[in-house]
Parts: sequence; structure tokens; C-alpha cells
Amino acid sequence: MQKQYLPELIESNRVYLKRYKIKFAKELYKYVSAEKSRLAEFLTWPPFINSIQDEESFIKVVNKKWDEFKSANYGIYNKEDNQYMGNISAFKFNWTSSNCEIGYWILKNYEGKGYITESLRILEKVLFNIGFNRLEIKFDPKNKRSGYIPKSLNYTYEGTLRSVVYLNGSYRDLNIYSKLKSEHLLSTFSEFESL
Repeated sequence: MQKQYLPELIESNRVYLKRYKIKFAKELYKYVSAEKSRLAEFLTWPPFINSIQDEESFIKVVNKKWDEFKSANYGIYNKEDNQYMGNISAFKFNWTSSNCEIGYWILKNYEGKGYITESLRILEKVLFNIGFNRLEIKFDPKNKRSGYIPKSLNYTYEGTLRSVVYLNGSYRDLNIYSKLKSEHLLSTFSEFESL
């Protein structure tokens, strides 16, 4: 599979995904700092975000990885009011074997409304269309909301990595779900057939 850039803007009915710009660091810090303890329950990075400069560094790093064909990191926005809602990223790009991993998080006010599911649906479509064969999602089994998302989009449970992450003073498991391009095409064809 040939290396290529993902689009910097991806849209669906209710959301759009947009590549981060450095000027967004101040606003991003405001959102993350307001929900830091909540996000830190299942994510390893919140303790390292302690200033606007930390967010600027984050944006510089993810944009460098984007430019090096290693990942694509997006802010999730509500199309109705252009409000920032969270993050979704494709990372660990393996161009030789055509696979990558996807991660996501959302601000509390937007939980349970299908925004992450919709974001994942449009991102996976782009990834499969440019040639990726396998997408993988890992999440803490205790994070029920996060785990519901790949299940709702017909990802397949592959197993549990035991005690693979050290977080908040203990080792945590991660469940692995995946979807193959052939499964995506089959579900797309099934949706078309039902119209």
C-alpha cells in the first residue's frame, strides 16, 4: 500500500473532523483541563497536559506525525454550531501490512448522543477507501461507553490484553476489536440492498 495523506477535513450529517491547528491550543487546553480527572480515568495522557504550551506541543507532535505518514489526529466538531466535542485519531500506520489503530474521546456534554459512532463511521470509510485492510480499536473493559462503539459498528472482538497498561496505580486490561475491509464492504453492500 502506498503512503498517502488523509483529508484534513471529513464531514458527515452531524459532525465534521478537522486536523488540529496550533492556534487551537488555548481552546483545547480549556476543554481538557475542565475534564482532566474524568479523562484520566481511562486515558494515560491527561496528567501531562498542564498548560497551553503542553497543548501546543501536543499539536506540533501530532502534526509532525501526520506529515510523516504515521498518524492522523482530528478534532470532532458539531456541524450545527461548530462546537468542539472531542478527538478521534488513526495512528500506528503500518503501510506495508495496511493496518492501523483508532482511538477516540468525547467531552461529557456530548456523551451518549452517537457523535463518536458517527465520527468513527466516516473515518473508517476514508481509511478503507485509501487502502487500509484492517482497523483496530483497544479500550479498557471497564469503559463500557467506549466499548459499545466498536460493537455497534460490527467490529469483531479478538481478545483481551491482560495487564498491559499501567494507569492510576494499577495494571489495566485492554480489549481488542477489529474490522476488515471485506467486512466493511459487506456491511455497506447490505445497507444498499435494504434501500
